[in-house]
Amino acid sequence: MLQKPFVIFHKIAVCSLVCLSVSIPGLSQASTSATSQEDINKQLMDRIHELESEVKELKEKQASPAPVPEPAPAPAIETPRPHVVADRLRLQIFGDVGYQTGNQKGTTNSFRIGSFDMFMTARISEHVSALGELVILPFSDNFVETDLERLELLYRYNEYFNFGVGRFHTSLGYYNTAYHHGEWLQTAIGRPLMFRFDDDGGFLPLQEIGFTTNGKLPSGKLGLSYVAEIGNGRRHVLDAEPAQNRTDNNNAKAFNLAIISHPSWVSGLQLGFNFYHDRITPTDPPNVAQNIMLAHVVYTNSNYEWLSEGMLIRDAEVGGAIFHMPAFYTQFSRRFHSYRPYVRYAWQNANDHDPIYDGTDGTPPIGRQENFAAGLRYELAEYAGVKLQYDRYARRGEPGWNQVATQFAFTF
Repeated sequence: MLQKPFVIFHKIAVCSLVCLSVSIPGLSQASTSATSQEDINKQLMDRIHELESEVKELKEKQASPAPVPEPAPAPAIETPRPHVVADRLRLQIFGDVGYQTGNQKGTTNSFRIGSFDMFMTARISEHVSALGELVILPFSDNFVETDLERLELLYRYNEYFNFGVGRFHTSLGYYNTAYHHGEWLQTAIGRPLMFRFDDDGGFLPLQEIGFTTNGKLPSGKLGLSYVAEIGNGRRHVLDAEPAQNRTDNNNAKAFNLAIISHPSWVSGLQLGFNFYHDRITPTDPPNVAQNIMLAHVVYTNSNYEWLSEGMLIRDAEVGGAIFHMPAFYTQFSRRFHSYRPYVRYAWQNANDHDPIYDGTDGTPPIGRQENFAAGLRYELAEYAGVKLQYDRYARRGEPGWNQVATQFAFTF
């Protein structure tokens, strides 16, 4: 080690001075002009301390590493400026494809494209955001069409008051507000009968163009919230688009009120009630005052799913007859790791003479229908699943039929 020479030097210096101090007393006795022994000893001790200090400094210099020169600064790299629009825009895609076969008269077994759903959200400011949903889907004539499902400007003031304006999905019940269009979000293939969209034979006013507001209600453990909506309502005129996107065919406006509860004492439980009213001008007079009352009980957690909703529609002709249409569905599923078996039963019964649902607007008559479905969903990956489902359908005045379908649903 490099430190050893300094240690040896230190020992030699100390020994030499000690020997010198021993020999000097004899010299002092021979000389009358010699310095006293006490002064000499003091000088020797001072010199020893000086030598020790020098040795210590040499040790410290040897132990400390040589200073490393600072590296030259790296040249600045020019990074592209982030795109402000892309930075605040969020896009999610839902899609599904599959195969279907059955014994209904007039149908064939076919591979099929389901839908291509583009869901977009953007935060414009601290309180303002926008939402858009564009769906591309094929029809029975094999033509593919684009449908603007939602376009909404939203303002969030606080948890008690928020509002939106534009085209949105009506807050009728649970299913219509929970699943929208993405098939990957839904456990089963397709929606329950009563919540089918109009392009799939549905009859409820599931889309609205107007104004919506929602928020929490101070209610403690009841966990209450509200929804209030007003808009153009649904059009029931022959060969007309049901959603009144630009022009309402009368001056009456539809409104919808909903109260929802998430009681804190049962995690995953949701209860809700809706009241919807509209004044409808059908193809043939008279006008109809329509009331829709709907209630739901839903329980969901990581393993179990139980959805149950019931509805009663009252269609009253102005100065004429009154018709009632009841409907309900219930669905249950249980997850086992990547597998989720499920069953669902749906039923609805419209009067054949109801002026809204008798088919005079060009849509198929609703009548009495029921559907039993059983299936299995398997998660192929975190954002992809495959479903296999058996359906049994029955309609008043027609023979029942069976159907087997598979669906590959995904999101990215």
